[in-house]
Amino acid sequence: MIKITVILDADGRVRGLLIKGHAGYDEYGRDIVCAAVSALTETAVLGIEEVAGIKISPIKKEGYFYLTLPEDASEEKLYKADVILDTMVLGLKDIARTYPAHVKFETRKGGV
Repeated sequence: MIKITVILDADGRVRGLLIKGHAGYDEYGRDIVCAAVSALTETAVLGIEEVAGIKISPIKKEGYFYLTLPEDASEEKLYKADVILDTMVLGLKDIARTYPAHVKFETRKGGV
């Protein structure tokens, strides 16, 4: 099962993301659930770096992904990142609703 934890700040804005595990929907290389989660998160990383202009260094390992936004980014850049991350969260929630036996989604304030 994939466990997705979205980390919110005190104002409810997405400031981090932790993903652990594998969906187990199908065999490796054919798992559409894992592929969907990966596509959304990798696209969000590209958007944060290329569109919002925020340099991030997500930690990526087999079955593990961790991302946080830097606290020193400008408000303009954070606004753009918010739009990207909110859109990613909508997609991840939809995947979790569609495949509840394979994806667990939760939000936490302040940290993992």
